Amino acid sequence: MTNQEQLTKYIDYLTARGHNRSYYNVMRIWLAYLEEQKIEIFTQETITQFFNMHNYSNNSKSSFIRAGRDYYSAYIQIPKENNEWYKIKLLKIERKIPDYITEKEIEEAKRYLVTNFSRKMTPLKIRALIDFMYYSGCRKEELLTLKRDNFNLEENTAKLYGKGSKERIICYPDKVKKEIEAYFISENQENNAFNITLGKLHYIMGLLKKYLGKNVYTHLLRHSFARNLLYNKGVDLPTVSRLLGHSSIMTTMIYVNPDEKSIKENYKKLVG
Repeated sequence: MTNQEQLTKYIDYLTARGHNRSYYNVMRIWLAYLEEQKIEIFTQETITQFFNMHNYSNNSKSSFIRAGRDYYSAYIQIPKENNEWYKIKLLKIERKIPDYITEKEIEEAKRYLVTNFSRKMTPLKIRALIDFMYYSGCRKEELLTLKRDNFNLEENTAKLYGKGSKERIICYPDKVKKEIEAYFISENQENNAFNITLGKLHYIMGLLKKYLGKNVYTHLLRHSFARNLLYNKGVDLPTVSRLLGHSSIMTTMIYVNPDEKSIKENYKKLVG
């Protein structure tokens, strides 16, 4: 099978699993380089030469490393010990404090979507979907594989299968429970709990991006969930970490660093 044929199947593989499609673009560049250099079997030295030929940032290099690991081991199914990309450490990059959406903005966003998107999606579905994402902290991939059988509406919980098929229980407030119950009654399940596709999900985020005037993407709702719990609800860090499904509490620490606006607000409360 040619590289192009592999890539075509790879994008189908990513789409079916709700994975990051940017891996496709990264591997397209890498495979084109191998073809151009007439390299059939590559080594760590090949990867080093590739990076030296291009002025990539550490962030971009790490994207290549992650994509190479996913493409050759998860998709092509080469054992990790034989995958040259696993022999290269991810580069340390500066982590920025994630942007976020407030509860007020979420309410405004739902009203906007109900007004402008109701021909394609019912108001019940819009409210249930957006609030579930915002108040549960679920990942995009988890949402796309979520089934209604995974919900326990009596206890306001749902079972998710995250990275590496790890299972975790998430919670949601009573108002979201009521929205979910109303939506489930109104529409039968087809492909997943909310009958949502990756393409439609990205389209909704695009609408919100235009309306809110900020870069809105599915993971931003997850960032906002974590920040809302830590700063507005007073939930402790270990609990937030467990709800997010982080394997290490250090990953959750990024949400602890206050931004400039929060620093000013806290200072005013304490000092005046």
